[in-house]
Amino acid sequence: MMMRNIWIKMLIAMLMATSVYGAEREKTTSVWREDFDISDDCAVQNIWPAGWALKATKLGVPKTTFYLMKDTADGDGWLVVQSEKSTGGLLCNPSVKVDLKKTPILRWRWSVQQLPEGGDGRKAGKDDQAIGIYIGANDWLMKKTIAYRWETDTPVGTNGESSYAGIVKVKWQCIRDKNSGIDVWYVEERNIAEDFKKAFGFIPAQFALTVSGNSQYTKSRTLAKIDYIEFVAAKRGNEERKLAQRMEK
Repeated sequence: MMMRNIWIKMLIAMLMATSVYGAEREKTTSVWREDFDISDDCAVQNIWPAGWALKATKLGVPKTTFYLMKDTADGDGWLVVQSEKSTGGLLCNPSVKVDLKKTPILRWRWSVQQLPEGGDGRKAGKDDQAIGIYIGANDWLMKKTIAYRWETDTPVGTNGESSYAGIVKVKWQCIRDKNSGIDVWYVEERNIAEDFKKAFGFIPAQFALTVSGNSQYTKSRTLAKIDYIEFVAAKRGNEERKLAQRMEK
């Protein structure tokens, strides 16, 4: 019995070590990543990485400005999102490389410098955000989208729904608000496969990713930055822990 317990403890230790090692590797391995690198030390208006395009604009409303900027302190590039009574989004298609069933985790680093005054996603007349990340997929005649937004007055943890032109349905989450601070950088992680399936009942094979900024309703000015966006595998370890628990019984 004593020898059996010793072997069990050794096996559990090996499984835990394997799980930790695998998790550490997954932290640094991405199948798709955008670093927003730029070669110049100054801002370049309307210069975006290859594969990105300006979308989600509205007739008669100014377009939100997107441009690359280099951090002179460490050389990293940023995507700057600047809106002034405007709307718009910068769109790309990561699904050419990303299989959400294998690499479902979206990770990004962002910061805001100026929020839309009085912005509140719960109110149609104040539905502005300095920055938001949208994942959208076509489903028959409707485009279905989930969104992670940095709100102003909307409390963190709030979920909502919006519809645009009758053909775009958005289910959004507020994950930062005015209480998160100005000029503070945050790294976020979301399981897109789980969130999309919970919202719409399926995991899209083809999807688009959009970075947006809006201030059209509050008639204000906003400023935000995003350092990088990437897709990585989910962390492992649950199955190993379950096996270890069964063996200890």
